[in-house]
Amino acid sequence: RGASRARGVVVVVSMTDTTAPGHDVLPDPGSVDSDSSSGLDEAPVAAADVSDGLSVDECVLKAVEAKERGNGSFKGGENAEACQAYQLAAQYLRRHSEVPAAKEVLLSVQTNLAAAQLRLELWEDAAAAATAALALDPASVKALFRRGVARARMGELSDAKADLTAVCKADARNRDARSELAAVQERLAAAKEAEKEKLSRLFAGKSLYAPEEREVRRKAAEQAKRDRERVAREAAEEEALRADWRRECERLREEARSERRGRREAAAAAAERR
Repeated sequence: RGASRARGVVVVVSMTDTTAPGHDVLPDPGSVDSDSSSGLDEAPVAAADVSDGLSVDECVLKAVEAKERGNGSFKGGENAEACQAYQLAAQYLRRHSEVPAAKEVLLSVQTNLAAAQLRLELWEDAAAAATAALALDPASVKALFRRGVARARMGELSDAKADLTAVCKADARNRDARSELAAVQERLAAAKEAEKEKLSRLFAGKSLYAPEEREVRRKAAEQAKRDRERVAREAAEEEALRADWRRECERLREEARSERRGRREAAAAAAERR
C-alpha cells in the first residue's frame, strides 16, 4: 500500500485541516516566499480561501464538480486522489454549512471522504471525517457505520459498539453493520475474559495482604455482577435486533409473494379478455 498509507487530509467544518504529503489541495497558509535579497523579514500572508469571491451557488457548483471527480477516482481505486477531490469540495462549502443546499452536498462529501480514508487505513482521519458528517446530520447511517468501523480498527471498542448498534437499530437489514458489531462484541468479550484471568492469577497464592485482597475481590465481584447484567441487557438488545431482522425479512417475502400473485392475476385477466 506504500504511498496509500501516507497521512490523509480531513477537511471538516470547524476543525483544523491537514493534508497528505504530495497531495496538497491548498498551499500552507503559513508558508510564503520571502525576498532573500532584501535582508528583511516580511510578515506572512495568509493564502486565499478557494471560496473567496464566489457566491453560495457557485461554491455549491464547484463542490459538486470536485465531488464527482472524487467519486470517479474512488470507483477507479485511486483513493488518495479521491480524498484530495473530496477535501477540495469541502473547502468550497466550509463557509456555507448552514445553507441547506451546501449542507446536503457537504454531508455527502464528508461521508465519501470517510469511505476513501477507510480504504487507505487512515482510521483516525476516517473517524474525524465521519464525525464531521454527524455534526451535520446526527442520524446519518453511513457516517455512523464508517465511524464505527474506524473506531473498531483503532481499538476503541466501546465507542465502536455504540456507533454500530445505532446503525443496526436504524437499519435492521444492514448486514455489514451486524457483522462488524458481532466482531466488536467478540473482541470486548475476549478482553473481559483476559482481565478476569489476570485477576485470577494475581490472587491465586497466599499473601500477607489478605484484607486488601478481599476488598479487591469484593470490588471485582461487584464489577462481575454489573458485567453480567450488562451482558444480559446486550443479549436482549441483540435478540430484539434479530427479531426485527426476521420481521423485516418476512415482510419483504410477503411483498414479493403479493407482487407475484398480482402479476399472475393480471396475466390471467388479460388472457380471459383475449
